Formats: sequence, C-alpha cells, structure tokens
Amino acid sequence: GGHFRFDTQAADLHGGSNDASILTEKAPDGSWIVETKVDLDVPDTGCCFNYVQAGLVVYANDDSYVRLTHVSIWETRQIEFGKEVSNPLPGFPAYGSGVGAAPGRTTWLRIAKVVRAGRETYVSYSSRDGRRFTRGPVWDHDLGRSAKIGLVAHGGAGFQARFDHVRVYQLPDCR
Repeated sequence: GGHFRFDTQAADLHGGSNDASILTEKAPDGSWIVETKVDLDVPDTGCCFNYVQAGLVVYANDDSYVRLTHVSIWETRQIEFGKEVSNPLPGFPAYGSGVGAAPGRTTWLRIAKVVRAGRETYVSYSSRDGRRFTRGPVWDHDLGRSAKIGLVAHGGAGFQARFDHVRVYQLPDCR
C-alpha cells in the first residue's frame, strides 16, 4: 500500500542499551531536510506505554545521533528531539532532549541539517496536518560526513509505526 510498517521493539539506542534496529541510508553532503509522515498506533490516552516511539534519526553511531520521535511517556504523547554524544564533558549527561509540539495520531516530522562554517546544527519541526510546521528544539552536534538518516520504532514491543514517505531535500549552503 505504499507504506513501510515497522513494529516497535523492546529496545533502545539510549545509553548502554544500543539494541534497537534502525533503517538507514547515507545522508547527503551539506545542508538538507529529511521528512517523514508517521502513524504510531499507541493509544491516544492511557498509561503506561513508556518510551514507545517512532520517527527519524540522524545517526553517526549508537552513541552519537539526534532522534526526532513521536513518543509515549506515561500518560503523555510528545514530540521529543533527543541528542546523544559519545564523550560528554565531565559531570554532564550523554543524552538530553527537548519537547516539541503535540503529536497527532499521524504526525509529520522534519529534521533540517544546516552547515555554517563547518558547524552542524540540527533543527526539529513537526506538524499534525503536513502543511503547517512548528519549529521545535535545536541541537548543535558534529555527526560528520559519514552520518546516515534513518527510521526508528522502539521503546517497547506490541505496537506498529506506519511510515508514509521519507523525503530528503537539499538546501543551499549557508555561509
């Protein structure tokens, strides 16, 4: 039917877990946007489907990535833009996240990678209708030229994510 179905897994990329499957392909060089439309069948209300999530990842390795997902946390449903670093500064966490706009059953997710003077900035966006996007959290992260773009569906088994499309748009270089 033109959709990619990805069953959620009782797995994660966070911390020492690093056992979640991800579907990836090489990211283009320079500045770009990756977008997907995802339908996650976690119930709209109720507890406790903690950390079941589906969405996009820009992935250097299991300990160095940014991830934009529709995620269930206790009785909430959120858009979370997370970042994990391989070597955090002493006293700082390896993982952090920010919360974006509220998801719908079907949610459009975008990550824009903007390169300025060799520095990588990742900007998150989400939409409930595919037309009006809300800008979310932003991360600076050096994922490098070998980074991949991909899809994730994990945090707990028993649910399914349906991805309608994955599109990548090249952006003009920023100086």
